[in-house]
Amino acid sequence: MDTAINFDLHRGSRLRQFARAKPHYLLGLVFALLLAAEALGFLVFGPGRVGLGLALSILDLGSLLALACVWGAFRRAQGITALFWFLFSAVLLVLLIPTALQTYDTLCAQTTLSDSTWRLLYCLYGAPILMMLFLPETQRQTRVRSEIFLDLFQIAIVVTLVYSTFFFLPARGMLPADALLHDITISDAQSLLLLIAVLLRLQFARVPRTRSLLLRLALFLLVCAIATFIGDWIDLHRYFTAAAWFTLGWTVPQVAAALIAFTWVAPSAEVRSTPEPATFLSFLGTNLALVAMLSCNAWITDHWKQAYGEFLIDLAITASLFAFTLRLALTQFHQQQEIAGRRAAQRQLADSHQEIGRLLADARRQTAEITQISELGSLLHACTSREEVFRLIPERLRRLFPGASGCISLLSDSKVRIQSVAKWGICTADQIFSPEECWALRRGTIHANSGGPSDSHCSHLLGEGPSVCIPLIANGNTIGTLSIQDDDPPHPIPDPEVDAQSFARRRHLAAAVAEHIALSLANLGLRQSLRLQAVRDPLTGLYNRRYMQEFLERELHSARRKHRPLSVLMLDLDHFKRFNDNFGHSAGDKALAAVGDALLRSVRAEDIACRYGGDEFTLILPECSLRQAATRADEILKRLTEWGAQREGLPADGLTISIGIAAFDETTDRVDLLLKFADDALYEAKRAGRNHVVTARPAAALPALNFSDNAALTLNSTGRN
Repeated sequence: MDTAINFDLHRGSRLRQFARAKPHYLLGLVFALLLAAEALGFLVFGPGRVGLGLALSILDLGSLLALACVWGAFRRAQGITALFWFLFSAVLLVLLIPTALQTYDTLCAQTTLSDSTWRLLYCLYGAPILMMLFLPETQRQTRVRSEIFLDLFQIAIVVTLVYSTFFFLPARGMLPADALLHDITISDAQSLLLLIAVLLRLQFARVPRTRSLLLRLALFLLVCAIATFIGDWIDLHRYFTAAAWFTLGWTVPQVAAALIAFTWVAPSAEVRSTPEPATFLSFLGTNLALVAMLSCNAWITDHWKQAYGEFLIDLAITASLFAFTLRLALTQFHQQQEIAGRRAAQRQLADSHQEIGRLLADARRQTAEITQISELGSLLHACTSREEVFRLIPERLRRLFPGASGCISLLSDSKVRIQSVAKWGICTADQIFSPEECWALRRGTIHANSGGPSDSHCSHLLGEGPSVCIPLIANGNTIGTLSIQDDDPPHPIPDPEVDAQSFARRRHLAAAVAEHIALSLANLGLRQSLRLQAVRDPLTGLYNRRYMQEFLERELHSARRKHRPLSVLMLDLDHFKRFNDNFGHSAGDKALAAVGDALLRSVRAEDIACRYGGDEFTLILPECSLRQAATRADEILKRLTEWGAQREGLPADGLTISIGIAAFDETTDRVDLLLKFADDALYEAKRAGRNHVVTARPAAALPALNFSDNAALTLNSTGRN
């Protein structure tokens, strides 16, 4: 028992899965069962009243099912497509009404409608189809329902006149047999004409959605035409048994309508159909169809006037003209709204283009400015001195700030005055002013003056135009200012907002430039300080031994190449160790500093004074002969002797110094021995009693000696005091 229950449940679930996966197959299966039920009714009860009534009842059920499917498509559709499926529902409803009446007459054995009237009611299904053919293709949101309903109202008037002229009114005075023959002929002609009309309308469809709907309608009309031709042929030859069995054939159009509606899928709202471009033939065909319809309408109205009087036709024409007037007014109103909307859109598009152009211009300008600032920063980073910076900046800032002048001013070491060191434009060169005259220095931040009468103006700037002063701050220290001022005087402009944006942009740009300049100057100062620390002696302010060796080597090569003299003085303080022991190291440092100051005062701009080490000093005198060097040495000796005599607490003989002199190439022409000869002369001065100047003897006058590196080291290591 359990196995049987599970099998039934499994079979039910498979049916549900099949219904969800392929619902149109299930719908076809339902209609197949209805057809089988009709056939079974005829087989069981025969083609009599009971069998025919059962078949017609099943046909009504199939019609209701088809109508439900079409109504479902109407619920899924939107816009013009929804109106199409609504008219399709009207078609099925028109076909259902005479079928329901015939079912009632058959089951109740009554005659509510005659055969000719019953056929005329069937022919009315063409009226909604004609309205469907005149539905517009456009999906524009501006098209309102009132326009569509007015169009359909005019079409309904024409359709009413056509059906009254060709269907109802001619059959009133005919005999039943003639009326039946007339109705059959009209029914066949209508089926054929409707099919041809749909095919012609399909040729002028430009939107894929419309083409899909018209193809479904053409399929339905083809099935209806085939069923109509076969049924009319059977009725015309009075095959009553076959006519009863052909009730199954009238179910086929209902099946086609249900499947057409059920398989239709509503397009996504995101996907919009793109209409094909209209051609000349499409416009020509549309106009020919309108001409044919107007000609037919004129012929029908004339026929009505002759046959049935003028009142009804005048009433129809009046209603049609009234609807046409309303339709034309609505069209003109909506066209005017569309034109106004397009003009507004064009203006908005033009404004957008201008805005985009302005933004692109701003982007290009900002890119160019960023590029120039980057190049300026790279060049400033490569500068080796402040003079290079001050030569480079004016030309670069003139291009970066067109139509403006400016200057760079640096604070003095005492911080009490500012002097301009670089300028461009109309600014004054070598201007000197106090920090109180600049608002940027007083406030310690950027000071912008837009040129208004109420804005504070820096007094060191010329004119009253818009200006920006930016303090140059690096490592927390203010070293100067960057000032930029417009050359043109302030004047009223048409767009203050644009001017404010331009002024703000210039302010930010100047701030970026000032930051680069401040960092460059600070780096140069730090680099210069490090360079001095690397080559200067901190106690005496003289060059150190390493720099002396580099300078001497370079100058000796230059002297040899240019055949010019060069002298070297070696100086050593006498009894400096005893001086330190007696007066302390502080006094010794002061003595060394005094010697350094005296040497600095005694040398020319092209000479250098170096601290060789300890209490030894060296002077290098380019383009100075041996005799001139001796004179300079005597002056230095005298100056230091006077300094020592003026100091209280020093011995009577004061602070003395011994000096040895050698010259290139009077003493020697060997570069590597010049310092050795000067050192030997200094040693001779020490042995002569100190506080003496000794000139080295020329190398040619000396006995042959081995001037090797070992000998030089031995002589240099000899103690002196």
